[in-house]
Amino acid sequence: MIAFFAVFISIFFVHHLFVLFFVETSAFGLVDLLSLLSADIGVSLFLGMAYIYFYNLGTNSGKKILYGISFTLTLFLVLSFGFSRLYQRPFTWSFVRLDSTSIWKENFVSAFYEFGFVDLIFFIILLRLFRLAFKYTQKVTFYNSRTKFLVLGISLFLAVSGYFLSWKKPNVLTNPIITSLIKKPHRAILGESVAPEDTIPELDSLQGGFVKSPKIERGVEKNIILYFLESTPASVIDKKVNGKDVTPNLNRFKKKSLYFNRHYANFPLSINAFYNAFCGAYALPDGAWVSLKIPDFKIKCLSQILKKHGYRNIALHAGYLGYAKQKRFIEKRNFDFMADAQTLKVPPYEKGMGPWGAADERALIKPLVDFANADKKKPFFAVVFAFAPHHPYNIPEGFPPFATGKEALKKQQRDYFNSLHFADTAFEAIRAALEKEDILEDTVLIVFGDHGEAFYEHKGNYNHPFYIYEENVHVPFFLWYKGVSPAVSERVTSHVDILPTVLDILGLSKEITPYHVGRSMLKGGPQTMAYLQAFWNEEFSGIVDSRFKFIRSEAGDLELYDLIEDAGEKNNLAQRLPEITKQYDVRTRHAFQQKAAYYKKFANYDLVRFSPSSQDR
Repeated sequence: MIAFFAVFISIFFVHHLFVLFFVETSAFGLVDLLSLLSADIGVSLFLGMAYIYFYNLGTNSGKKILYGISFTLTLFLVLSFGFSRLYQRPFTWSFVRLDSTSIWKENFVSAFYEFGFVDLIFFIILLRLFRLAFKYTQKVTFYNSRTKFLVLGISLFLAVSGYFLSWKKPNVLTNPIITSLIKKPHRAILGESVAPEDTIPELDSLQGGFVKSPKIERGVEKNIILYFLESTPASVIDKKVNGKDVTPNLNRFKKKSLYFNRHYANFPLSINAFYNAFCGAYALPDGAWVSLKIPDFKIKCLSQILKKHGYRNIALHAGYLGYAKQKRFIEKRNFDFMADAQTLKVPPYEKGMGPWGAADERALIKPLVDFANADKKKPFFAVVFAFAPHHPYNIPEGFPPFATGKEALKKQQRDYFNSLHFADTAFEAIRAALEKEDILEDTVLIVFGDHGEAFYEHKGNYNHPFYIYEENVHVPFFLWYKGVSPAVSERVTSHVDILPTVLDILGLSKEITPYHVGRSMLKGGPQTMAYLQAFWNEEFSGIVDSRFKFIRSEAGDLELYDLIEDAGEKNNLAQRLPEITKQYDVRTRHAFQQKAAYYKKFANYDLVRFSPSSQDR
């Protein structure tokens, strides 16, 4: 009997052992130890009872159920370990957002892509242990009901105790089944109440300063192309690996462009980045997505405004517009033509790219050129979404890799730079095709990163949507048209400034309404700030000013960085500079309430994600 239950305890012991070896664990105190022991023993007893019960159902049916339980638990424990290995935090089911179910297959593929040799060894060991547990099941019986209920009661008591001991702050070493069920309620960022009309956060810098307006032609009818670079932080521009430029074409393009060196994604998630730039408004502050929650929101986005002035509109995506119901949102915005990976994969790019099924970016050339040339009498507005270098960082078959394995890079970084190098090549192919067709003669080409990409520059920061550190939100921004004076601007700007900037170039600033919250990047005046937010499983809000960057977590942790002296955000100055920290904290909390008031006023939308019962509703 003891050996039978010891097998189940061994399963969790092996999990903890792998975590200790391959995950950066936090401090482990007495409460953590009690939680681990209580939960491990409780869950092990409960699993043992379940095995005995299902085995006694009958030979065939019992075996099938037990095989199913064993395989399911093995897969879960491997995925839980893999998650902790990647993100240095325990897996919880609340991390799996229901509003991302439109791409669940692609997300599964991305997760499987991270499956490595260590996970395989762990998987094999677990299968052997579950097989041993099944073997012992055939030899164990309970002699009376009293024993059954006693063991069941003890198991539930210990499991529940483990749950509540780890509820406040689960550790990666805690029982993975217990931690997966922990679902902390979200706490709203408290701030002073705002008046119903107080809906737009102030952009003027708290540090002062003045920026001059660049010399740029305005009021001329031109084509507009917004080119979204996927997962591209500002740090990759001009970056070299082993003496080679990762993005040689974007580097050359920078020298010809008006380049904004301090541009930020307001929210490091593609769907929200698109909305910020395309519609000139902040995302829903409760972490929900406009395309899902309020797709009929009455804001006038760029395509709608420009259609009114005789423009033709096209949207092209090398990925899938079905993500987060983006296609439904765009269809309501006066586009004349839309295409994504489902229709773009045609010769010579019919194979697509990688397990997500994305189209090779060069497949965008023909539909874009054809649309531009279809009616030369009318200007056009194009939204072009790249897919590379989105995780899992693929390149087309036959494309020569940039990084070959000789570089001092982790596998993920090597794959990322390969995919990024391809994205750079594809961008140049598209730009060159437009130039060859003389389409760029009367076109404003705006190229920018939708968000960044992180590789552990900060603890647990991998991928992009979870934090608002520089690697997540600081992105490149290029503005080019024929005759522009190349320059580098140090003005702090963000995605919500893109719509008013486009309208300023076209002489259509009168079309800006109270719905639009940004400011033209081309107008002189006070130095500006950028408001940031990330919300996946935990909410972060912040501000970037000319020198300082402030971050506030949902839990109330405060961070302040001097970006001039500490671009890598390694030295938190919040305690050393309390007055400055307080100033930004007050502004951040006020801005949160302003954004909430904005959606209450214009969409009659009440925040929902900060209510525990409505999480992911």
